[in-house]
Amino acid sequence: MAESPYLMSNEHQETQGRFEGLERTLDAVTIGHLTLVGVDRGARCLEIGCGGGSIARWLASQVGQEGRVVAVDLDTRWFQHDGSPQLEVRELDLVTGPIPEGPWDLIHERLVLQHVPARLAVLDELVARLAPGGWMVLEDFDTGEVRTTDRAGPDHELIVRMATAFNRLLGERDGANDFAANAWRHLRDRGLVETGASGHVVFDSGGSGFTQVMAANARQVRDGLLRLEIAPEDIDRFLQLLTDPGTIFGSSVLITAWGRKPS
Repeated sequence: MAESPYLMSNEHQETQGRFEGLERTLDAVTIGHLTLVGVDRGARCLEIGCGGGSIARWLASQVGQEGRVVAVDLDTRWFQHDGSPQLEVRELDLVTGPIPEGPWDLIHERLVLQHVPARLAVLDELVARLAPGGWMVLEDFDTGEVRTTDRAGPDHELIVRMATAFNRLLGERDGANDFAANAWRHLRDRGLVETGASGHVVFDSGGSGFTQVMAANARQVRDGLLRLEIAPEDIDRFLQLLTDPGTIFGSSVLITAWGRKPS
């Protein structure tokens, strides 16, 4: 099997744990932003990077049977469908397409475009598919720099080394970039109005919430970490810390940017 161009591809067994952790820690943030822009009964929604399906299912519950939700991902094997007739799931490579035509009243993307080298060309395609008055909501981690929390903690040096190595692995696939930090400007530059952005950092102690995501990621890229000369015992120690309630972890900044296509 050819290697996926994306570091966190969905074919690995760790994917389910990562999706569950992301849903547990980020869904409330996502739903809050989607609620602010409004998801009306009968709306037509395109969900980019549907993962396990939690946000797609929520959107389907909001639009009702009068509406339509199309949820796409490169690999949909982990998607859990609830049987809603208005919810359609498709496997799709955003680069080779074709992206569903729409027009869409809402296009939402979470943790996808930061990993796609042709992200700006894809964004152009997505904006073109918005209905007049339709909303775009983008959510990606700011991977342009490595930031940590609890810098007075006893294991901060190891956590920094692991975070830096993970970002190097992302960078090898063009996944470490300033896309999220620049997302507000990208939407402005494409003519959207009522634009804005906000940032969110998840804090958790070992054994809860976002540490499930971090552990799944570390296990999935273990070979890459070893190639970057992270010692096996350091990887094992890091995984142990991720289960220790005494350790404090913080995520990268999740930046949400939004804008509306003029009517």
